[in-house]
Amino acid sequence: MPKRTFIDSDKLAPVREKLTYSHAIKVGNTIYVSGQVARNKKHVICHKRDFEGQIEMVFQNMKDVLEAAGASMQDVVKLNFFCRHLWDLTKMMPSYHKYFGDHVPAMTAVEVVQLWHPHLLVEVEAIAVIGEEQVIIGK
Repeated sequence: MPKRTFIDSDKLAPVREKLTYSHAIKVGNTIYVSGQVARNKKHVICHKRDFEGQIEMVFQNMKDVLEAAGASMQDVVKLNFFCRHLWDLTKMMPSYHKYFGDHVPAMTAVEVVQLWHPHLLVEVEAIAVIGEEQVIIGK
């Protein structure tokens, strides 16, 4: 059985004891990042009803978790977006390019009725793979 490492970033709100999950789990060279939201280190929801502010914080939180796991945003191979309003995704491009540059992971976006807090507009989970060569096929 592959080794499983439970990862929690000290830059994010502690979740293991209070909410009984980890920021990420590393299995082999794959890192599974829990859904990230616009929540600060004190568990306060930030940028209430402001999609651009929330997605910026989501990506920063994701970056912090990946760095705690020894990875970067360039190692992300899959993103899953859960959005209150899918049309908001068009507003994410400045933040997306800031954190991912020209990197283009696989992506899924799902519109949901509500996330776990009524002021949240987006939650994003990720899968990253480290230590593998990147090959691009096609355009």
